[in-house]
Amino acid sequence: MSILTGEQREQFYRDGYLRLGKVLEAEQVEGLRAELDRVIKQEQEREDYSDLPPEFAFGHDRKGQSKETRSVRAIHQFVNMWKVSPLYEQVLRNPLITGAISELMDDTPLRIWHDQIISKPPGDNAHFQCHHDFYFWPLDHPTMITCWLALDDATPENGCMHVIPGSHRDPRFQPTDCELREEYHLAPVPMGEGEPASLYQEVRTWGVENSKPVRLKAGECMFHHCLNYHLTPHNITENQRRAFVMIFMPDGTRYKHSQSPNHPCTNYLNLEDSVLMTGSNFPLVG
Repeated sequence: MSILTGEQREQFYRDGYLRLGKVLEAEQVEGLRAELDRVIKQEQEREDYSDLPPEFAFGHDRKGQSKETRSVRAIHQFVNMWKVSPLYEQVLRNPLITGAISELMDDTPLRIWHDQIISKPPGDNAHFQCHHDFYFWPLDHPTMITCWLALDDATPENGCMHVIPGSHRDPRFQPTDCELREEYHLAPVPMGEGEPASLYQEVRTWGVENSKPVRLKAGECMFHHCLNYHLTPHNITENQRRAFVMIFMPDGTRYKHSQSPNHPCTNYLNLEDSVLMTGSNFPLVG
């Protein structure tokens, strides 16, 4: 039985994003928040990192601080939370999430590329400029789909995801060598006048006035294509805005060293160029 309707699939292919809705119950969200608090506390007190995957510390800015002087914001991000928390690994395998994304990938088996915990605390955050993700990753084709799962209600005021509908398939927004093919889960169509790549630099300066907010309740999620441009504005509220971000790739994806040679999830694995992304670091999840 399908999870998505034909209309939902068409919207994703057309707009490059889809608000799926509720995938977790309130008590599950509370459990994930408590688990995140536990991991943060453990990391603030940790002295030995030898048992952690190397990429997990990406975004940790301790600069020799002792555990007595470490601040909460010495840790800005967690990468591959699934490797250190069974509770978060369970979310990666949530059948509503993996089933829906598999449908968007023509029922292809899924592997996890990586995950991230992203937090926008009040009073200590920044605007995340408009960008798309694919060219930050050492992967061969733009076929990845990201699931953005809200752990707190996400609103325009606290920095929810904002997207530029259709930018994933519009040649004006992509570099000239971008592989815009229909089999990569999109149908390339320019949405206005201009040559390929004509908006490639300008779009990076766009803000909320050029984009569409995706409001989510805690426990709800949205998907976006790896070529879809998106941004998150400042959190101007007095509350946290936490999200668990999971990036999925179709089985058969290959490593492309030249595109991102120093990515924290691969720079210690000594992968050969064009090798299949498989094994325990990139397991099948759906």
